[in-house]
Amino acid sequence: MPQDYLAPTPPPPAIREAMAKAAERKEKGLPVYDFSSGNVGALPLKLKLFRTMQIEAEEGVPEGLRLIAESVAKGLVECLYEKPSGFAYSPTGGTTPIKQSVLRYFREIHGLPLTDDDLDRILVTAGGQQAMAVSLRALKPGTEVLMLRWDYSPIPGILKDHGLKETRVRLTEELALDVSDLESKLGQNQVFYLSMPNNPTGYTSVEDLETIARLMEEHNGGVIWDAPYLFTIIRLTENKAVFDRSFLNEIHEKFRNVGRRHYENMCILSSLSKTCLIAGLRVGMATASKQWIANMNAILGRENLSSPTVSFTIAKHLLDAFLERPITHEWTCEVLASRLTVLMEEIGDHLILPRNGVFGALYALIKTPEDGASFSRKLVEEKGIVTVPGNAFYGGPVNAVRLSLVATPWTEGDEVWVDSVRALKAALT
Repeated sequence: MPQDYLAPTPPPPAIREAMAKAAERKEKGLPVYDFSSGNVGALPLKLKLFRTMQIEAEEGVPEGLRLIAESVAKGLVECLYEKPSGFAYSPTGGTTPIKQSVLRYFREIHGLPLTDDDLDRILVTAGGQQAMAVSLRALKPGTEVLMLRWDYSPIPGILKDHGLKETRVRLTEELALDVSDLESKLGQNQVFYLSMPNNPTGYTSVEDLETIARLMEEHNGGVIWDAPYLFTIIRLTENKAVFDRSFLNEIHEKFRNVGRRHYENMCILSSLSKTCLIAGLRVGMATASKQWIANMNAILGRENLSSPTVSFTIAKHLLDAFLERPITHEWTCEVLASRLTVLMEEIGDHLILPRNGVFGALYALIKTPEDGASFSRKLVEEKGIVTVPGNAFYGGPVNAVRLSLVATPWTEGDEVWVDSVRALKAALT
């Protein structure tokens, strides 16, 4: 199906294209005489800067965290010893080795029927946020972008800056998609952006994703599925949150079925930050049609001469380890379930939670007695409690704020988290 909502692919930036050709020849072991860029970090590549470098993972940490530590150690050594490869530029969009690992991720985790030759449908970015931004900027100016009433706060600004039209779709009281409202707003060549699982509500629905993908296909449209929270899905009961591995696997298989049916008209985004606890390393991933990825890569090449070499090297080790043993998220999910349970016990009446029993995010929404922006300001000024106003996520004034479930470091017993929740409870009453 033609993707008429995409902008024409611009020619690749000359310097980035030359760098990519040099990198490709080096990866293949072909002779190359490189005059492509001001890659000053390449000068010491043949020199050894450190006599020794040894990093060992701490004993006694949870198994998933130990897997992360070992992968990070391998990446640091590779970047700095025996040669300082982390000092040099690397191609925007990712080197062939990391793109191969990302392709495997989308094939195994999302169930997409990609082949080893589909590297031109893969992009690696400096964080999931960058992948999200360039996926939208790859669209034709003037394209109408549909999005849910509650969704990720930076989207409206990106749409406005790029000359795209924003249209919000209503939700039901259960936070579910209002299908009739979506059907009333459908036209030709639109694109639907959604985070699923949703940031900020945690709402997770395979059925809503399927409905959106099907309706957009029927109207020659596309879908940007922002899916970094695919591994933070937990089960809600009446009075607590529970991490259930079999429940997570069941939801994943349903998501894979949606991906297999609709991936040709989707741009699927993800990130390692939530799965492997490396938000600061900034590693995002995307897969889409060749034209969509080409547009995104051209944007990256105009704005960044290089990808973050150290981050991508470490990320490849992490991603490969995760694909071999997908357990790095489980400790995080246990912490999320415990912290959400504390919120439910302490301030349950103020929580805005999905009613379908599925929760998948690092955040929770709290009802406030006044506009979220003014209440959030009072909280920090009077109580030192830092929250994010819900207004930007809602697309207008709303009596709600967003809480992060992970901004507070974990300690044995999680006393700091419990104290923070009780301080918030006192401020709400």
